[in-house]
Amino acid sequence: MMSDFFAKTPFFRLFLFLAGGVLLGEYTNISLGIMFVLFGIGCCALIIPFIIQKAVVNYNLRWLFGLGTLFILISLGLFLNHRFKAKTNLDYAGKSGIYEVLLDAQPIEKERSIMFRAKLHTFTDSTSTHPTKGDVILYFAKDSATAKLQRGDIVLVSTTIDQPKPTGNPEEFDYANYLAHQGIGGTGYVSTSKWQKTGEKHRASLIITAEKCRTYLLNIYRQFGLSGDEFGMLAALTLGYKDALTPELRESFSTTGAMHVLAVSGLHVGIIYMVIGFLLGFLNKNKRTQRLKPIFIILFLWFYAFITGLSPSVMRATIMFSFMAFAGVIGRKSQTYNTIFLSAFLLILYQPTLLFDVGFQLSYSAVIAIVYFQPKIVGLLVVKNRLLRWAWELTAVSLAAQIGTAPFSIFYFHQFPNYFLLSNFVVIPAATIIVYLAITLFVVSWIPYLNVAIAFVLNWVLRIMYTAITGIEHLPYALSITWISPTELLMCYLIVLMLILLVQKITFRALAIFLTLILSIISVRTVDKYERLTHKEVIVWNHAKEVVVNRIVSQNNLVIASDSTIADKLGHNYWEKCHATKVALQVDTNWVNNAFVCNKKTFLVLNQNPFKYKRTDAPLKVDYLIVDKHIYPSDYLFQLIKPQHVITCGNVSERSNKLYKNLAIKYGYSLYNIKETGAWQTN
Repeated sequence: MMSDFFAKTPFFRLFLFLAGGVLLGEYTNISLGIMFVLFGIGCCALIIPFIIQKAVVNYNLRWLFGLGTLFILISLGLFLNHRFKAKTNLDYAGKSGIYEVLLDAQPIEKERSIMFRAKLHTFTDSTSTHPTKGDVILYFAKDSATAKLQRGDIVLVSTTIDQPKPTGNPEEFDYANYLAHQGIGGTGYVSTSKWQKTGEKHRASLIITAEKCRTYLLNIYRQFGLSGDEFGMLAALTLGYKDALTPELRESFSTTGAMHVLAVSGLHVGIIYMVIGFLLGFLNKNKRTQRLKPIFIILFLWFYAFITGLSPSVMRATIMFSFMAFAGVIGRKSQTYNTIFLSAFLLILYQPTLLFDVGFQLSYSAVIAIVYFQPKIVGLLVVKNRLLRWAWELTAVSLAAQIGTAPFSIFYFHQFPNYFLLSNFVVIPAATIIVYLAITLFVVSWIPYLNVAIAFVLNWVLRIMYTAITGIEHLPYALSITWISPTELLMCYLIVLMLILLVQKITFRALAIFLTLILSIISVRTVDKYERLTHKEVIVWNHAKEVVVNRIVSQNNLVIASDSTIADKLGHNYWEKCHATKVALQVDTNWVNNAFVCNKKTFLVLNQNPFKYKRTDAPLKVDYLIVDKHIYPSDYLFQLIKPQHVITCGNVSERSNKLYKNLAIKYGYSLYNIKETGAWQTN
C-alpha cells in the first residue's frame, strides 16, 4: 500500500528531500563547499547509469537514481536556505547614519507609530555615501506629516537599523526569528523631523493593483451600510482584510476554533472553486466545452487571489486548486496527494522559509487530513436522509481537519477549542452563504433595491454567525489550555501516521507502535506533571526598562517588579505553562523584602542603594546579587556585599556593565549580563 502511494506521488519524496535540505541548513552551519560536494555526488549518481551500457548492471544500479535525486535536492535546499539567510545580513547593521529607503508596503498604524516595510538603497555616514540593500521594518513617529507617507515613496531617514536580538525570555515569541523568516534584516525607529521625502516610485505592480481592487470592493461593503463587527468579519472572510477585526472579535473566533474562517485560505478558495464549478456546470454538456471549464475555473481562482491581495495563504491554496483544475484541461484525473505536494514543492523553491510558517504547516496538515480521513469518517455511517447526510459530512470535515491540525495548534497556540464541532456547524455553512451573497452583491451593486436587499440579508447572516460564535464562546469549558514539547509534537504526528496505517490494514506491528506511542505520550505527560509539582527556579527577565525577578516554587509564584503590567506581559505564557498563574507581586523597594531563598541559594534584588553611608565589619554574603540601573558599580558596594554571582538586569547601561566586569576580576564574582546574553534562569 505504501509502495503504491510512493509510486503515484513522486512529489511527496521530492518535497521531503528539498524540505530536508532546508531544515538541515536552518539548524546547522554547512558551508557552500560542502553543498557543492553533495550536488556533485548527486550528479555523478545520476550520470553513472548512462555511462554503463549493460542493461543488467543498470537494473541493479537503479537505486543510484534515487540517491542522486536525494543529494541534489538536499544540496538545493541547503543553498536556497543559505541564499535567503544572506538577504537578511545588513551591511551597516547597528551603525547610525542616513539611509535612503523605498517604502515597499502599505502603512500599518500602531498605537504610537506607523510601520512600513522598506527597501534600503544607500547609507550615508560622516564621510561618504555607500550603496546597500536589504529589507527592513521602519517605525515612524506618528504625526500629521507621517500620515501622508504611502507605498512607493522614497525617503531619507536618520536612524540606526539593528538586527533584532532574541531576549531569551521563556516562552516569549521569537520576533527576531520571525522577521528573519520573512526576509527582514533589521528594524529602526524614525523620530519626528528625522526624515525627508525625496521622491516617488509608484511603479505598476500586481500587488499594488490588487490592493486598489480590494479597496474598491471594501468600499462597496461600506456603501451599503455594513460596519462594525459585521464589516470586520465580512472583510476578513471574503477579501482577507483583517485591519477591521477588533481584539475581542479575534478572541471569540479563536476560543471557539473558528479563526480559520477569518483567515482567507484553503477553505475560502475551496468554496470559490465549488461555486465557480457549479456556475459553469452548463459547460459539461459536450467534450469541447468541458475542456474550457477548468480554464475558466483557474482564471477565476487567480482573480479571487488577486482581489484578496495575493496573500501567501491564498497563493498556496490557489496553486493547489489550480493544479487540480489543470488536470481537467489535459484530460487526466488529478492525483490529489501529488498535486498537494507539487504545490508545496514549488512554494518551498520560491521561498524556503515558508516551511517554518505556521500558516503553511496548518494549511497543508488540514488539507492532507481532510483528503484522507474525511471519506473514511463519512463511511463509518450510512445516512439516507439528505439533511442528516449533509450534517454528517460537515462533521467529518471538521473531525478530519482537527486530526491534522490539533498537534500544531496546541504546540503553537497552547489551546484546544472543545466545541470546535459545534462552531464549524455554524461557521462553515454561514461562510459559504456569506461568500455567495458577497459575490452577488458585487454583481448587482449597480441595481437599485436589489443591491440593498442583498446587503440587508448579508448583514443579518453575519449577525447570526457572530451571535452564535459569542454564545459558544461563553459555554462552560469552551477552551482547554495545554502545552506540548517538540518531542510530543513529533510523537502526536507519528500517532496520526500509525492511525493511517491501521485504517489501511490492521497489523500487529502497526498496532504495537501505535499503542507504544500513546503510552509514551502518557508517560511524558506524567513526568511533566511531576516536574511541575517539584518545580523550583528563579528567573530574571530581560526587559529594557524594568526589573522583573521571578521565583517559582511548585505553583507558588513570587514576582518582584515595579510594574505589574510589564511583569504579566513578560511572564504570563510561562506561568500558564508551569500552572503558576497565582502571582504574589512584591513592589516594596525595601531591600529586606527583596531577598529570598530558592534551592538553598540566597538571592538579593537591588533596585535602589539602601546601604548609603552604611558601614560593616563583615560584608553580607549572598549567592546571587541582582542589580538594576539605579545601583552604581563601585568598590563601596562590594565592601558591603560579597556575592558569588552578579546578574545585571536589562536596563543596566553598557558603561555600568563594563565597570561590573572590571570589578568582577577584583572581587572574584562571576558576571551575567542580561542585556547581552538574555534572560537568566537557574539550572
